[in-house]
Amino acid sequence: MAEEGNGKVMKGNIALVGFEILEPSEMEVVKKIVGNYIIKLGSLAGYKEMKMSLQQHKHGKTFKHEISAMAIFDEGKFNAEATDWNLYTALSNVCEKMLAEVEHMKKNEQRHNKPQKERQ
Repeated sequence: MAEEGNGKVMKGNIALVGFEILEPSEMEVVKKIVGNYIIKLGSLAGYKEMKMSLQQHKHGKTFKHEISAMAIFDEGKFNAEATDWNLYTALSNVCEKMLAEVEHMKKNEQRHNKPQKERQ
């Protein structure tokens, strides 16, 4: 991922906003998690781009991580959010929600595209 001057970190067609505050080792794990989910999402639908935003809220000595994501596919736009004390859990939860939305959309699409005889 290449860092841009406006605080965004880009990897292909993925924008990570607010992630520049992470340590390099944390960013490597974030890249791997997001990359794996992008592969899964791309295999289900016509993936175009995704924007993820990270906000950290300090509570005592720890941080609560709030991640929001918006992904654009040929089939439409999907949003997901998650908050967790663990950064990677929050990230995985957001990606899983996005994956579930795309799978749900695909199932509905298949259901509506069946020939009339199969529906009865």
